[in-house]
Amino acid sequence: MLLSLSRKAFPGRLLARRWLSTATGDRRALAERACLRLKSLFANYGSSDYIGEPLSTEEHSIQTALAARAAGESKEVVIAALLHDVGHLLGLEAGFEPAMDGCGTVDHEGIGHDFLLDLGLPPTVAFLCKHHVSAKRYLCRREPGYFEKLSTASKTTLKFQGGVMSEEEACELEKDTRWETVIRFRNYDEAGKVHGMELPSVDSFMGEIKRIIIHGQDEGGRQAQPSIFARSYVLSTEQLRRWDEDGMLWIKNGLTLDEIDELPTLAAEAANLPKDKGPWLIHHEAVEAKGNRGEEKRLCRVENFCKHHKGWGDLCFGIVQDVVSQVEREPAVLFKDKLNYKGPGGGGFLCHQDATAYATDDLAKRHVSVMVAIDASTKENGCLQVAAGRHNEGVFGHENGVMYGSIESKMHFTDVLVQPGDIVLFDSYLPHKSDGNATNGWRRLAYLTFNKKSEGDLHEDYYRKKAEVMKQGSISINLDFGGKIVD
Repeated sequence: MLLSLSRKAFPGRLLARRWLSTATGDRRALAERACLRLKSLFANYGSSDYIGEPLSTEEHSIQTALAARAAGESKEVVIAALLHDVGHLLGLEAGFEPAMDGCGTVDHEGIGHDFLLDLGLPPTVAFLCKHHVSAKRYLCRREPGYFEKLSTASKTTLKFQGGVMSEEEACELEKDTRWETVIRFRNYDEAGKVHGMELPSVDSFMGEIKRIIIHGQDEGGRQAQPSIFARSYVLSTEQLRRWDEDGMLWIKNGLTLDEIDELPTLAAEAANLPKDKGPWLIHHEAVEAKGNRGEEKRLCRVENFCKHHKGWGDLCFGIVQDVVSQVEREPAVLFKDKLNYKGPGGGGFLCHQDATAYATDDLAKRHVSVMVAIDASTKENGCLQVAAGRHNEGVFGHENGVMYGSIESKMHFTDVLVQPGDIVLFDSYLPHKSDGNATNGWRRLAYLTFNKKSEGDLHEDYYRKKAEVMKQGSISINLDFGGKIVD
């Protein structure tokens, strides 16, 4: 659906640590999003070994929840028991190997606490998650022989978790009215380590999770305070750490199945935008036709369409803008938007950094591009290749934006083999490239690029500058396109 050309740019969302919604309809939407995210975490990473114990993290989590339920605990305590080790799953989701001598994610309790609050879970649920490790340290202080009863893995992690609690810290925690619940909670945690136990699914707990999120407060009257991004996608602190280290972040569970199914339609609608009848730009390349019939003209890119198409606008100014604002730690605005159509025989892109193509000296100092996969990428159809972690070294030597081969040859590139609906963020200084498409199918990827709002809304400025280089027959300010552009 096209929007009026007079439509103004979507406003950027304000960035804040928390956002409080009091509308029941909003809380229902939050509950749906939270459950989708949690189910995805367990489905993709729940089968991982549970910190050296003879069962998986998912099995341990469900057993802990069942122990709390059997003891007559409230729904909040039962759900906290299910989710108390979500920090370990978040570490795996971000691509980190288990730390603590192979026993899990460091500070998984704090990481899980922040994440559950951001999703909209009641404060008591997050509190129990945060302090299930404190309870182990506390009991080692207060209960003679408790340390000796710990499993080998639990003793190992204790070394990384602060060791036996100090008397001062123990006295301070005892002042909290919820501390007795924390101590009982620890018993459920220890009970959830039975190998081979027949268990219900994680999905069977989702109804209770939805209800406590919709309720909006815990039994003590403490209000839930979800992140302003809970309506789209909350990045964990582990994902932010991955971004900071690599200059890249791969999100595999950001879109719903319905949203993924809609992507080919959105790509087709962008491809059919009428040329010269709007502000969008449409580029074609010449490729070798089958049967030695010479060259044929084929679509290779559409640009500047998100502000003029409702479906693309919803995606761009919803989840995509939200995840960029989170990695930037401040509101982000759209800088440029394009959709690459790499058909059979379509050209690739030589090794480059986007910073040299984004007029970095004039238009914002740094940018974040977000790739949204419409089709699966393979080595054969020209997947994105990145030199992860090389984003903090400034601009490498290049000619017209193409990195010198002597520099490129010393870098290690990773193939980004995305599936439809995957979202990949990468820094404008991250070296990357792609080969041509050697298959008979299409490889379509959207690239939506943002800059910090504090540096200005530069979308129109960029496309004015882009118009100057297009007069020279180029698809980009960089001369990195490996194909042949035609009118």
